[in-house]
Amino acid sequence: MKILFQKIHNWIRVKIQTNDITASLILVLLCLFLYLPGISSLPATDRDESRYMQATKQMVATGNVVDIRFQDKPRYKKPVGIYWLQATASRMAKQIGIASTERSPYRLPSTIGATSAVLFLYLGFRKIVGNLQSFCAAVLLACSLLIVVEAHLAKTDAMQLAAIVAMQAGLAQIYCMPKVHELLRARIFFWLGLGVALLIKGPVAPVLASLTLAWICWKDRSISTLVKIQPWPWLLVPLILISPWLFSIQTLSDGQFVQDSIQQDFFSKIVSGQESHGAPPGTYLLITPFLLWPASWLLLPKAWAGLRRSSEALSRTTQFLCGWLVPAWIIFELVPTKLPHYVLPLIPPLCLLAGIGIIQPDRLRDGPLLRLSKWPQRIGMFAWIASGLALAIGVPLLSIWASGSVTVAALLIALTCIFSVLTLGKIKTPKRQLYASALSAVVVFGLIFEAFLPNLNNVWPAEQIKSIIDSNNFGALPVAAASYHEPSLVFNLGTDTTLTDLDGIMQHAAKHPSAILIIESKEVDKTREQLSLISNIFILGRYSGYNYSKGKPINLSVLKSDWIKTDKSK
Repeated sequence: MKILFQKIHNWIRVKIQTNDITASLILVLLCLFLYLPGISSLPATDRDESRYMQATKQMVATGNVVDIRFQDKPRYKKPVGIYWLQATASRMAKQIGIASTERSPYRLPSTIGATSAVLFLYLGFRKIVGNLQSFCAAVLLACSLLIVVEAHLAKTDAMQLAAIVAMQAGLAQIYCMPKVHELLRARIFFWLGLGVALLIKGPVAPVLASLTLAWICWKDRSISTLVKIQPWPWLLVPLILISPWLFSIQTLSDGQFVQDSIQQDFFSKIVSGQESHGAPPGTYLLITPFLLWPASWLLLPKAWAGLRRSSEALSRTTQFLCGWLVPAWIIFELVPTKLPHYVLPLIPPLCLLAGIGIIQPDRLRDGPLLRLSKWPQRIGMFAWIASGLALAIGVPLLSIWASGSVTVAALLIALTCIFSVLTLGKIKTPKRQLYASALSAVVVFGLIFEAFLPNLNNVWPAEQIKSIIDSNNFGALPVAAASYHEPSLVFNLGTDTTLTDLDGIMQHAAKHPSAILIIESKEVDKTREQLSLISNIFILGRYSGYNYSKGKPINLSVLKSDWIKTDKSK
């Protein structure tokens, strides 16, 4: 194994230093191994992903590329960029015969976004921190659990990350290596990345760019960097990208879009813990080792080492990376609403610092500084081991809860995690540790997303309900659901699915000669009794599982109602 890692490292080092195309292809191949497994087999998740996919499906069906709707309700939370990308992928998939309920076309933009973020990190920073350093940073980013998850979900975050990395790469080139002949290209990257990020997720990118600029201007006691990015006329680039659609949607919604997206969505998250996602300051710091597993055993201690190392010789690089990371992280910790993917745009600077630490290790003499420097490594290793063991124990337990036994996939995941914990820590050189982490990530995440999660039937109610209906060949009948109203149900069963209560179920059955009714199992007898004069009720199937969006078990029955034929109708 030692000889194999050495040969791999020597080959990669030569190729990276001599051929950017080969290095880029290696990164793309790594991303494909990490992000493609499960992109089709993983059921639609609740709630955000299913809302995005359903709104895109309606956009494709209606041909309205301006208004964003979930069923008949406007969805004015995020700009239209991700919907356009998903709609394009869906239309292309439809041309080759892929159904509109197939998940992979909607997820493809996220997969491309995550891969692009990895490539932009390498190509955009290789002249700033070094080829090998930026390559290691890109590998660390690619292998982190957080970006692997986002690459599998049809949401905004992976594509936004790609735009932000491109934006920050342009700003870093302007600040760290301000050569006149390269300023034009750097400005294009910065302003175009800002515009695309605005069109994808709104104000996050401008806030991050402003914080970074404020940090480096404060450190330099100068606004020279602000002058070099030339806000005028380059500010026109993002304005040209966003303005036509923004004007159209503001006109169409009578000004409601900006009010809903900025006031109700963005500022409400800043003021209070929205949608029960509140958490105290320090939460992100505590969960980061798990979010970045398996790369966290290298990323956190080597980022600390890289910070010290780069501060000696690359002070402007250090200032820039700290400006990208520190002020935004503090704000995210202070904001009451906390979700893991909020800190995704702050992982790249950590990866870059770690890349510096991997390639340029510390050479500290024995003393207080050396002893102090070992603490981040010890803390990082402890957190990494705890995260690995949590996966090794949690996955089999989840398998037992869902299926009554430990599946083969769960067993393989647990064994791989245990093997990683027991053996990878014995690898001494950081470069070999990096390759071992990448290999562990490919195996573990491939099994999780392709074989383990899709088979957890207890947590995919909508998928199982659709299976019950389709197995009886009643997919064309109108559907009404009481109690269970998750967006994945609408995506799986169709836009016309009625989300209602028990009274609405009665009205639905009375309105349609034949219909599908989805209700809680405890309400079956009551429903049958109330509809006994007008409909015959047949039980097509039952589902018992867990609604993870609400954190409670559910027991549902899928019924078919048929009008009773009267003598007059005969």
